[in-house]
Amino acid sequence: MKKAYVFHGQGAQFPGMGKEAWESNPEVRSWYEEADAVMGFALSTIMFEGTEEALKETRVTQPAIFVQSVLQARLAGQEFQP
Repeated sequence: MKKAYVFHGQGAQFPGMGKEAWESNPEVRSWYEEADAVMGFALSTIMFEGTEEALKETRVTQPAIFVQSVLQARLAGQEFQP
């Protein structure tokens, strides 16, 4: 059996996305810290506490959805077998 994974696209973002995993998993917190460093701004703060308008900015939306998708795949562990 083959599997396909479809990740959310632009428009699926919402304030607070990913915050629950960040609060409950130290490894996730380190991944967000790395993403913030790579982006050069506090992407996680905008994701967790920002407004809908702030999340609609392409410079935020695209990396936020990418980071969220990658983290979901990482959290799935060995179950993630595309």
